[in-house]
Amino acid sequence: MHDLQEKSAKYALGTYRGPFSLSPKGGNGNHDPATVDYVESIDTKSLKDDRRAKCFGFRRHWRRFWCCYLLGNIIFLAIFLPIFFLICIPAIAQLFVNKSSLNLVEAHVMQPRPNSIQLSMKASLKLPTSIPVQTNPFSLSLFNRALPGNSTWATVYLPNTDIKKTATIEVHQRTELNPEQWMYYVHQAIFLAHAPLSVKGSIHASIGKLKAAVTLDKDIEQNTMNGFSGLSISDATLILPPRSDGTNLVANITLPNPSVMTLEIGTVVFDLKSEDLVLGNGTIDNLVLEPGNHANPMTGTLDMQKLISNFGLLLEQQAQNLMNGYLNLTAVGKSVTYAGVEVPYYTQALQNLTLTAQLPLAEVLINTLQNSLDNDKSG
Repeated sequence: MHDLQEKSAKYALGTYRGPFSLSPKGGNGNHDPATVDYVESIDTKSLKDDRRAKCFGFRRHWRRFWCCYLLGNIIFLAIFLPIFFLICIPAIAQLFVNKSSLNLVEAHVMQPRPNSIQLSMKASLKLPTSIPVQTNPFSLSLFNRALPGNSTWATVYLPNTDIKKTATIEVHQRTELNPEQWMYYVHQAIFLAHAPLSVKGSIHASIGKLKAAVTLDKDIEQNTMNGFSGLSISDATLILPPRSDGTNLVANITLPNPSVMTLEIGTVVFDLKSEDLVLGNGTIDNLVLEPGNHANPMTGTLDMQKLISNFGLLLEQQAQNLMNGYLNLTAVGKSVTYAGVEVPYYTQALQNLTLTAQLPLAEVLINTLQNSLDNDKSG
């Protein structure tokens, strides 16, 4: 065994090192420093000292490398700011435009000419944000999305507009037309129940102090003519004897217009037929289709000679209808003129449209007798 006095003895396992006490007091409870054997002493630092040391180290680090941090921030901003202003801001603005809603409030298509119309439109634009947006004046293309290539039928010009969540956009101008594309849109608007109005334009917008270029590309959903479904003829009267211009039929004809558009058509001439048998013609002067159901006066000429000579065929075609008390007439457009000039796009659309209406025979008979009595009294 090693002698306890030797220096290496204190590192030997199992060696007796004398009494060990956790208390700094002797066996009699009195403090006796001589009897206490301190095995280990640990130096500790307060939390406050640690913080001071870390703060000092950070300041020292910053004084040594501040130029590196400054250069790094300059490089970061040189990369981030162009991305933010050239990519992020326009992308956010475009997202607002894409999520916006554009509704047609009313429209007036007036004074039709072969290559132009007087166009007035009012639309409501609603943004998904309450941040004020101001737009510079811009042009808006009206086009047919279903057709390839440049399918723009008109271009309208809008003034600068302040948008605070919502805004009303108005257009009042004489508009030049692309006749082929406009003819396609007129055909869709007359034949379909919901022909969309497609619009597209590039806008320079200001969001506060920030500016961004965005594209407005929308299909405005709307009700359209649906082939004038629900057409009716009322107050039909035979004029006996005929007037000097040959007119021997007058009536009121209702062409339903479920859209928000007011269309000035012009003078419409159409054939009156029973299946393939042409019985005469009808004319509506200065036809204007306003939203809703509005009656328009019609004058017509029935070919009585032809009607009598084909009476047997007429009875065969209309047997079931006659038993129910009415005559089934179809009207097919022949021509449309405005101020003496043919309007080709309306003419073509109505030539491809067959309108069917029921003519109550009892009403025609009563109105005819009443008109004859009134003429006799006036004569």
